[in-house]
Amino acid sequence: MATAPRWTHARSARDIGRFVQQARKRRGTSQAALADELGLTRQYVSEVESGVGNLYVTRLFEIFDELGIDVRLAERDAHDRD
Repeated sequence: MATAPRWTHARSARDIGRFVQQARKRRGTSQAALADELGLTRQYVSEVESGVGNLYVTRLFEIFDELGIDVRLAERDAHDRD
């Protein structure tokens, strides 16, 4: 069985959200625990993972698209996280 890639090209808030969710789950962390670690609400983490965009994120990806910029998300090794 193939494992999921630990990187992706992001073209939208939804792509970022999916990647964040997969990384969080691989880490074995709940939304609530991640939110607590970062001083955020669980609702906010849920919105990020759901790809809820805001004007800033939407415009940012429009700029990337117009300028031909690719965004690549990649998980760092555990020892590189600190």
